[in-house]
Parts: sequence; structure tokens; C-alpha cells
Amino acid sequence: GDGVFETMLVVDGAAVWREAHLARMKTSAGELGFPFETAVLAEAMDALLARCGKGMNVLRLAMTRGVAARGLAGSGKPSIIASLDPLPSGFILQPGKLVTSSIRRNETAPSCRHKTSSYIDAISAARDALARGGDDALMLNCAGLVASGTISNIFVLRGGELATPDLDQGILPGVTRQSILRLAPNLGLRGVERRVSLSELSHADAVFFTNSLRLVRQVTALDGKPMGKRSLEPLFDALCGSIGREAGRDPRLI
Repeated sequence: GDGVFETMLVVDGAAVWREAHLARMKTSAGELGFPFETAVLAEAMDALLARCGKGMNVLRLAMTRGVAARGLAGSGKPSIIASLDPLPSGFILQPGKLVTSSIRRNETAPSCRHKTSSYIDAISAARDALARGGDDALMLNCAGLVASGTISNIFVLRGGELATPDLDQGILPGVTRQSILRLAPNLGLRGVERRVSLSELSHADAVFFTNSLRLVRQVTALDGKPMGKRSLEPLFDALCGSIGREAGRDPRLI
């Protein structure tokens, strides 16, 4: 579990939000005590992308602390693994049903603020959600406030406000999350980072999750209760248009 990683959507050989992903990984590596060589990671990425054809793929960069002396505080030369895999068709922008997990996001833990390989809480929550008929789990923090999904950030849309939990609520600073906040004013919305209570979700016009591969997942039901169904098409258009300008093609057209 002593490692950090990033997953990026690749459209026709172009890694979407590449610099933002590398910047986040560099920040996490610095805070967790990993030597970080941007040029080495960029070389590994470019070697894979050069062999990538048309369509959508997933690029994963992983870095572990490497071989070190026994004990928790040891440090060695980092090991780097880069992989490229096809993204299944129909994967992006799909809605989903959620169930509330009993597993909490610990807002004091480094594993919540960084994309580390210490993922057992999220894995357990996701498996439990599937067993209970959900597509993913809603995770609260230790204060009982809304935190995130297992691999995603959450947004609550009501009227002209688009709210998402603050970074101190046990969440990852998501790359797609940041893109949505930047796009909000262009959609006539006020993007707000604040504390979000569980009761707000049932009164929202729409609730959705975001991550770099699914992009946006509108929540259709939470614990069996239907959720707000306000159309997110304007958001889809803005986000996919932004990706299209960066990667050369709207991912919805692939």
C-alpha cells in the first residue's frame, strides 16, 4: 500500500488533463516522501502513447517506494509501472444507483487526500455496494458528512448552486472535480466548495459523481429512493467539449 498512482483517460492517443494528473502525483509524492522525476514518468507515458491507436484507453501510472530496509520508515529507489488498457465502450457518462456505506472516510488520514494504493476501504465499500444492488457506494466522513464515492468526487446541484465537499472533508482533490468547478460559471452555476449534509442529497435537483474515466455519473437512486433528475446535458456538452478541444475529439463520438 506504500505507493501513489494516477489513471488518465486517453482519447486517440492523447492523455486528457495530463499535466494536472502529473502535478497532483508530484504533490502527493512530495508530501509522502517519494522522490519524483517528472521526466522519467513522462518518458514512460510517451512510450505507451506512441503505441496507442484510435479510440479510448486508460493510462495508469503507479509508483511505489521500492526496495528498502525493513520497517515502516524505510526508503529506497521508487519502482514505476505504466500500463495502457482499452476502455470499455459505453463506460463514460453512465448513470448509477448508490447505497450508503458503513465504511467512513477518515478526513484526518493521508490516504484520503492522496491517490495512494492503500485502497482497501474503497474496495470493501464497492464490493458491499454491488452485493446490495448498487453500482457504487456513497461514503461519509467520520463527522457523518458527505465525502465521496469509492473512486469519485460528488456534486449536489440545486437551483443555481453546484456544491461539492471541501477538500478537508476526507476527499481526493479530483482532476475532473476541478474541471467541473472551472466550467460552472459558463453554465450559469455558482460552484461552491463547502460541507455537505446527507439530507441535502434528497432535496437536490441532481446529484452526480465525477472521476477521470467515467467523467460524470448521475445518481438515479440512493438507498432505493429516487433522486432528482434535472438534466445534466449542458454539463456533458461543456465537459466533453473541453476534452475535445484538448484531445482532438469529443469522447462521446468514439
